[in-house]
Amino acid sequence: MTKIALSTLAPAMLAAALIPTAAEASNYPPSYAVCGIEDHIVTGPFELIKETVDPSDGHAYLTVAYDGYLRDWYADDDINLWIRLNGHDVFVPASPGTYDDAYAFFDSGPRDCRWCPPNPPEYLAGGCEGVTLPPYSSGTWVCNEPTATEQHLFYWAFDEWDDQNAWDIEVAAEANGQWDSNWGNNFYGRFEPRNSCS
Repeated sequence: MTKIALSTLAPAMLAAALIPTAAEASNYPPSYAVCGIEDHIVTGPFELIKETVDPSDGHAYLTVAYDGYLRDWYADDDINLWIRLNGHDVFVPASPGTYDDAYAFFDSGPRDCRWCPPNPPEYLAGGCEGVTLPPYSSGTWVCNEPTATEQHLFYWAFDEWDDQNAWDIEVAAEANGQWDSNWGNNFYGRFEPRNSCS
């Protein structure tokens, strides 16, 4: 049996310990879906869908889908949705959905991210104008941020540490002055906080 001196193994063990893990070596964009876990609530003619994108930075999607009687009388893009999340409400036009519904989609975090390296080649330069990098930087991600409507809606969705709060949501639909609102009481659903990917 050959004996190997500890002094011979030490440099090899140290080198193996310094190899970065996949997570440390990655350069995922800030919009990358770490979790992608969906929670669903059906309340009257509405389905509420919350997708937790990244629990560590307060990033989630909210989809409000409507399949009520106003769709029998009006085109989907003639319907407006009223949504209140933890006391902050918005009134937005619906879009025709691919699942035979009218819907609105909201994103609390960055989107449309693009990598801006130093002195980008022309094919990468679009969207990198005005980006200043510190010396010796390999580049940075530049993303679009939530709209003013999304910022307002998600104002109380997360706490100051970016953890999810419980989401109390009220919804109603309107078209041409006619409302589907549970006789003025609004339809209601509650999502409990999800602050991990499990």
